[in-house]
Amino acid sequence: AAFRVVDPKFLIRILLIGPLPPPMGGDTRHFLTLLEDLRKNKRFHVRLVNTSRGALREGLISNLQVAMRTLWAVLRGVPQVDVVSFHASDRGMTQFAPLVLSIAKVFRKRTIFRLFGGSFGDFYLQHGVFLRWFIRLFVFHSDVVLLQTKRMIRQLTGLGCSRLVWFSTYILNPLRPDGLTEPASDSSCVHFVFLGHLWRTKGIEIMLESATQLPNGVTIDLYGPLDEYYLEDIERRGVGRVRYAGFLSHTEIDKKLWDYDCLVLPTFHPGEGYPGVLAEAFAHGLPVITTNWMAIPECVDESCGILVEPNNTPSFINAVRQVHENRDLWHSLRAGAQKRAQAFDHFKWARRFEELCEEIC
Repeated sequence: AAFRVVDPKFLIRILLIGPLPPPMGGDTRHFLTLLEDLRKNKRFHVRLVNTSRGALREGLISNLQVAMRTLWAVLRGVPQVDVVSFHASDRGMTQFAPLVLSIAKVFRKRTIFRLFGGSFGDFYLQHGVFLRWFIRLFVFHSDVVLLQTKRMIRQLTGLGCSRLVWFSTYILNPLRPDGLTEPASDSSCVHFVFLGHLWRTKGIEIMLESATQLPNGVTIDLYGPLDEYYLEDIERRGVGRVRYAGFLSHTEIDKKLWDYDCLVLPTFHPGEGYPGVLAEAFAHGLPVITTNWMAIPECVDESCGILVEPNNTPSFINAVRQVHENRDLWHSLRAGAQKRAQAFDHFKWARRFEELCEEIC
């Protein structure tokens, strides 16, 4: 598509509203990456409004504190910019988009709203007439709405409001600590890794149930907040094969993933879009075992991973056995993962965001 040519000396001012780490998660990491990319481009000037609660625990008081702090920052920032861009989850978008859009309209500013995850289409379709009208009025009247999956684009096309744009998950390209460009060629696939919240809907039960049936020598290391599990429970049920390995920072994730052979994500989480950990795995040359769930098949196919049925332990065990026992399959999937990583390059998506800002200005 052709975009309007902007004078390189022209400065577009953006008010970027969204969550920064901590906590470290897919959404906060993606938002941080976009912020860093925009700040490298001298044609853009970015004012930031951080909506993260940081160290505050979730609750009514902390939510009010964050809301009031965010509202004040938005009121101060909107008059100073050309584009107002709000990035949020389903709930955050529904609750705060009306204020952001109303303030932007008062000052006649262009708006770009971006929804994290892949469930907003379901959220919209499952609610009643009033809430759907409310969403159309205060979310889909943004100049542009960025949606993470093509599934959501299909669900929400035809509402007659804003321009819907597919805007994928993206990551920074990691560098191997040893300077090599490819994963080491080990004899077989034995070291599996899970990254994310330890929620039942992320498939933790599936992995624990599979522990006693994994091939000899195969281990699955779990990284992330314990959330719904206790360490003692994982140690008992994991029998030394499915193991809790702690919590990793942003930098530690980039370094640690080079030590593994395959990423597993047997998720059936209702808010799943394009899980950031899949993009992380591809960038490290790791194939993935994940589920045929929501929009995941849009980013994983037989060239870079294996899709199993959600909440199905035998299917998961069979997939682990396949990549462990078939070296040719494992090497083929690793090559496919490296190729697929190109679709999640942060530079590509940062430039797409910049083009949209230029276009609506």
